[in-house]
Amino acid sequence: MKSKINNVEIYHRINKLKKKAGIAAASGATGFIPSDVIESAQESIDQKEAEYPAAVKELIQYIEETWKSVAGLSGEEQAKAIESIYNYANNIKDLTSTYEHDLMHHFSLSLRNFCDGIDLNKKAHHTIFRAHLDVMWVTYEERLRSDETAQAEELKKVLQIAIDKYS
Repeated sequence: MKSKINNVEIYHRINKLKKKAGIAAASGATGFIPSDVIESAQESIDQKEAEYPAAVKELIQYIEETWKSVAGLSGEEQAKAIESIYNYANNIKDLTSTYEHDLMHHFSLSLRNFCDGIDLNKKAHHTIFRAHLDVMWVTYEERLRSDETAQAEELKKVLQIAIDKYS
């Protein structure tokens, strides 16, 4: 759809999100979602939270296993392995965001971002990587959620010391 106002042409694009939601772009709908539908969706999410610990443990194990295999891989295979670790860390970040595990969110985001610039030829980067895994395992084993407790602050400080010292 195209309209002209004072020599300015405006192109109205199709709203693909509304289309996916089943609302016609020209319907004029305001986008109201009934509260019972929202509550039902939230209940589904809440029920899945029981699976959170097993899912996060599995992802950390995948990171650990992939990391162990990196040294014996060729350059292209190493890049793929680091990309896998990036994706595992990102999956943890998404889960932790959904279920408000702020401390693990902090560490998984940090690890994911670190994967962007990791140099496997630098021993220091191996130390930083290991520090990430260590704090993630402690966070998991101790079932820490908040990133504002004294224990959380200490873990964040330990990781930051490793990053500062070995960067």
